[in-house]
Amino acid sequence: MQNISNTTPELNYYRRQQYQSGWQDLLDIMISGVAENASDEDRRQFLNLMGNRLADRFPLNPAETVGDLEDQINRLWCTFHWGFVTLQPGETHLILIHRALPSAAPGAQAEQWLTGLAAVLEGAYAQWLLAQGGQPHVALLWQQDSADGTMTFSYQNSL
Repeated sequence: MQNISNTTPELNYYRRQQYQSGWQDLLDIMISGVAENASDEDRRQFLNLMGNRLADRFPLNPAETVGDLEDQINRLWCTFHWGFVTLQPGETHLILIHRALPSAAPGAQAEQWLTGLAAVLEGAYAQWLLAQGGQPHVALLWQQDSADGTMTFSYQNSL
């Protein structure tokens, strides 16, 4: 599991409860294997595609509101034990803050785990937003912040 600093004993306890032997180990092995055999960009694109396919396998219903979309995604993340997301709409963008990320398997390289998981989440969120009526040219990007089990993604038209 990740060595998480600046957290309470309670938060560390809940993160340990979130760990499920088997799937996190397999995902770590896959992320490490891809990292050893592909460039950073190829790895990101491959894991984005895996996130796209995950979203396709677990489609969301059309959402009436941003809150409805957030609730649907969080129900799914709850069944996966993958934490939860908060959606923060702005005038020209949407910020997605994913918290309580799954802990890495024992012995995993923390940076590889985080970048791999970020790429998978980036792909899943992008696919769900596209299915909700988003446009293919609007980018969803990880902001590369992984402090205390939190990742922030930005969905914004860069044109």
